[in-house]
Amino acid sequence: MAKEKSEKKGKKWILWVLILLVVATSGGVVGTVVTPKIMSALGSKKETVKHHAKTVVSGKQQLVPVKKFVINLTNEDGSDNAQYAQITLSFLVANSEQKTKVKKNVAVVRDSVINVIRQKKASDILGSSDSLAGLKSQLRDTINKAYGTKIVEDVFITNLVIQ
Repeated sequence: MAKEKSEKKGKKWILWVLILLVVATSGGVVGTVVTPKIMSALGSKKETVKHHAKTVVSGKQQLVPVKKFVINLTNEDGSDNAQYAQITLSFLVANSEQKTKVKKNVAVVRDSVINVIRQKKASDILGSSDSLAGLKSQLRDTINKAYGTKIVEDVFITNLVIQ
């Protein structure tokens, strides 16, 4: 008799665990499917798109990706501890003709980027919330100055590692 009761308790326990798993799984699935629909109905999705649409490639504009750079940074405290930045960039140009010019003269771009970044410390790049925006502006201006004309409209940092 005691053996039957313990077997029933064991079966009930397993049944409860299975019920909880089914409820949790179905709740997760429903939440994943229903939440985006509710959020888009409330209009929050449209606000997010507007917020991130500061620079959009439009019309004839082209993106020009450039191979990654690995650059020595200036030491923070004058010590011998070398720091490096690995950075991958893309440039927004006005049209396919400008894209061809940038690709043809990629050495000018690479030289400009290296000359700007090698003068930076890690804290200059990561120090504040607007540090990267300032770096992007400086890179754009330096490249345009090297070309002698406004060829790069915007700079996008697609990968950044500082070690």
